[in-house]
Amino acid sequence: MRENKFARRAGILCLTLACLASGLNADAVAGRDKKKKAAREDAYAAYVWPPPPDEPRIRLVDVIHGRVDVEAESKWRRMLLGASPSSPYDRLEKPFAVAIDEEGRLLVTDSASGSLIRFDREGRKMDVFGTQGPIRLKTPLGMGTGPGGIVYVADVGLRKVVAIDAEGAVRAVYGKKGELDNPTDVVLSPDGGRLYVADSRAHRIVVLDAQSGAVAFSFGTRGHEDGEFSYPTSLAFNHEGDLFVVDQLNARVQVFTADGDYLDQLGRRGVGFGDLVRPKDIAVDEAGRIYVSDNAFNNIQIFDADFSLLTFVGEGGRGPGQFAGASGIAARDGRFAVVDQLGQRVQLFRYLDSGDGKASPASSSHR
Repeated sequence: MRENKFARRAGILCLTLACLASGLNADAVAGRDKKKKAAREDAYAAYVWPPPPDEPRIRLVDVIHGRVDVEAESKWRRMLLGASPSSPYDRLEKPFAVAIDEEGRLLVTDSASGSLIRFDREGRKMDVFGTQGPIRLKTPLGMGTGPGGIVYVADVGLRKVVAIDAEGAVRAVYGKKGELDNPTDVVLSPDGGRLYVADSRAHRIVVLDAQSGAVAFSFGTRGHEDGEFSYPTSLAFNHEGDLFVVDQLNARVQVFTADGDYLDQLGRRGVGFGDLVRPKDIAVDEAGRIYVSDNAFNNIQIFDADFSLLTFVGEGGRGPGQFAGASGIAARDGRFAVVDQLGQRVQLFRYLDSGDGKASPASSSHR
């Protein structure tokens, strides 16, 4: 009897010790994961804008080249993923545009691989869309997001706009034969009723009904006067419903009403602060800040809602915070992401907590 009692007590003690060890092990694993995440966030902590001695307002958070940068949890996992058989989509080949969805995931079009890639940094997962089924992406460029996770992709190879849902299924295709010549970007109107497409080679903006796909109207012709374009490439709406159009070869951004009436212009050709040379993309965030990427300066200029230059981020190069082809840009929830096309990567930035949440005015030390 005593032996049985002793055995039972010993068993309970062993079980208790095992549970304690298991709990300690779980805490240790959680602690290591937390440290790994902090280390990843801190890896780029020194890359801030504006540079010292000004107070920093923006910092680099992450640099993503492909699958391994979001799925690898450790150096061992990184080596394993790097050594395993790869698919054509595991590494960005020629990224063009970027968007941030409602869940905070990064969406990137890759024109070389003909794909839409979704990077989930928090979930450590990468998904590839548009590469299977009867409708496949060919040369995807710009894109816009809509409610419910819908992504509208402008594809110059297909001469169409393809709507893809959050599960990767094609929900709609826009652009009948002859309606779109060279679609380079698309944006959904704030009310969700219309799609605005930059038809670059035709020097116009084509407006489609989001439900029926029918052409509602178009505006623009080739030229350099107000309301005229020379290869418009990218589009964005602000929260007042004004449409911003990157007029690339005229080195400016033009602003229109939703009906296509000219309102204003941001930027002009030049090399001074707030000037543009080869603007590529534009984004407007919830605070009304306007972001313009410039492929010649290889930076992103940030303006306030009144078109005053606040600051800019980046310079030519291949290091963190540098660009070898600044291209697509997206801004959402205090963060913005920028495609470095020739660098074959996407760089993610965020605003630092500074009370007012505003960037410092530009100064001559920033470029």
